[in-house]
Amino acid sequence: MPNLPNALTAMAWQMLFMGLLGLSGVIFVPLLLHSADAQLMANVLVAQVSVYYLVLLVQFGFVISGPAAVARAADPASKAQVWQKAMHSKWLLAMPVAVIFGLAFVSFAWGQWHLLWFVLLLVAFAVNSNWFLHAQQNFVSGTTFAVFGVGLSACILWVLPPDGVWLVLILVMPQVSLGFGTWWAARKACLGLPHTQPSWQDGLGLLRKDVPLVASQLLMLAATTLGTVVVGALAESQMTAAYAATEELFNLGATVLVGLYMALYPRFADWLYSDRTLYWVKTKQLLQVSLGGGGLLAVLLHVAGLELMALYLPEALASIVVSALPAFALWLGLCLSQHVLTTYLVLAQRSRLVLWANAWVLAVTVAAGLSFAQTSPIDWVYGMVTGQAMALAWLCRLYAQDEVLTS
Repeated sequence: MPNLPNALTAMAWQMLFMGLLGLSGVIFVPLLLHSADAQLMANVLVAQVSVYYLVLLVQFGFVISGPAAVARAADPASKAQVWQKAMHSKWLLAMPVAVIFGLAFVSFAWGQWHLLWFVLLLVAFAVNSNWFLHAQQNFVSGTTFAVFGVGLSACILWVLPPDGVWLVLILVMPQVSLGFGTWWAARKACLGLPHTQPSWQDGLGLLRKDVPLVASQLLMLAATTLGTVVVGALAESQMTAAYAATEELFNLGATVLVGLYMALYPRFADWLYSDRTLYWVKTKQLLQVSLGGGGLLAVLLHVAGLELMALYLPEALASIVVSALPAFALWLGLCLSQHVLTTYLVLAQRSRLVLWANAWVLAVTVAAGLSFAQTSPIDWVYGMVTGQAMALAWLCRLYAQDEVLTS
């Protein structure tokens, strides 16, 4: 069991770190929606969501598998070797990801040259080494670079007009600063330690090992962000901008909830192996709190959704999405279900089911979402709710099976 004061300190730093990056999105997106052209903003937000699918490729699971490898390393030199192999493997992905980005740009965004600045985001995530610093209990460096990036974005927004290039830079600068800054800090920490140059065979081996993990992450990302792409294809620019900003806001809320759960995840793992009954008691309590909070937020947004959303978006855009706000709140209350389902399957050594589970959640989300979107594009959110409800039902079924086996 991790030392409790250390665990609380790590959680506090993690919340500060996520808060910096999350609040930058909550602040910069509405400010830009107030000042930038709606059509331009809609195009940039849709492109940003699309780029985040490529971000998962350039990270390729090392955010999850890297800390585990560092924990298994016996000495500082072995830990440094983990980082060096990870960086080497990521650079093997540079060419295929560049080709995919180039083909997508030529096919869907030719002439919108400001979108090329999203390349900075891809490179920053490719070299991002915050996972390595966190595994070394270094939480200060990542937070410092995040602060610098947020400040830089604020300066750009204050000084320069929000045209295409500067608009993209404002959105990506916090992550760009974090990526390049943590790479520099990790490289500095590894200097002087003995190491062997990783071979391309080593790199391919690491990539092959993480394929299932990356596929699962892609499916989960698609289930939460595909709405912006679908609405962008079905609706005009104002509705697309309003929906994309709303989805991003609730995704930031989900990121905080999932981050808290992952901070508690080691304790849930201990409970599963030491006292299966206690594990399910704590899991039910966690989900009940999440569902209850989502229900209360849905009631609040049903009563005062327009007034509250107008604090975030221009009133004309807020009025477009106000009818969907209670559904977004319910989705937020359900969002932990898929993560708890995934982690339970991993802990129960049923990893082959992880891909199937996330694939089914996505399939149900898409099928239901497209059906609801025929009435209005923003009703896609009801498909997201349906997908998460299926994950919760699956988790309840696994609990019932587990109760029978352990009784």
